[in-house]
Amino acid sequence: MNFKIKNITALFLIASINLSTVIAQDKLATSILANLSEITLSYNSISIEFDHIFTNKSAGINEKSNGKLDLKGDNFRIDMPKQLIINNGTTHWVYLKEMNEVSIMDYDKEDQDALSPNKLFTIYNEDYKNAYVEAKAVDGERMHIIDLFPKESEPIMKITLTINALKSQIHILEIYDKNGGVYTYNIKSFKTNLDIAPFTFNTEDYPGVEVIDLR
Repeated sequence: MNFKIKNITALFLIASINLSTVIAQDKLATSILANLSEITLSYNSISIEFDHIFTNKSAGINEKSNGKLDLKGDNFRIDMPKQLIINNGTTHWVYLKEMNEVSIMDYDKEDQDALSPNKLFTIYNEDYKNAYVEAKAVDGERMHIIDLFPKESEPIMKITLTINALKSQIHILEIYDKNGGVYTYNIKSFKTNLDIAPFTFNTEDYPGVEVIDLR
């Protein structure tokens, strides 16, 4: 009897320790993400160069490309080999380079995707819960690995952030969808407080461009 009681007590102690560890790790993740958000929002502007990889093992897909992201407040510009996306907080342009075609639409901040560039750094504070995974060295620097999970069902199953512990900057962003797709963004360059070109699309710079105005 005493042996059984001791076993039960030991199990409760182990469960209690594990729970305490989880709570501590959740607090750590929240603290790291809050610091990331605060520091990021303190920048006047951000310019990021990245490598992009999209994989889906079941579909046999492994695509690689690169791009550049300029970000200032609600304004952003994403320049990739096949498309250019520009947003000035009011108007949204999507330019398809190979087709020389641009779509123009109104932009409503209330309807924006949770993964829009201007929300990525504060996403933890809205529709996602977080979990601290581990700390490890990546490219010779200490990183925090944190998973984000949507509080409600959506196409995105999980987001994994690899955050530079010293700089409080995202180093790797991985997005997992429910269809087995993984979108990986490896940040190669992270510059702040630069003079950035206006966030607008000038059709005169693209001779013969087809304009699709959806406003």
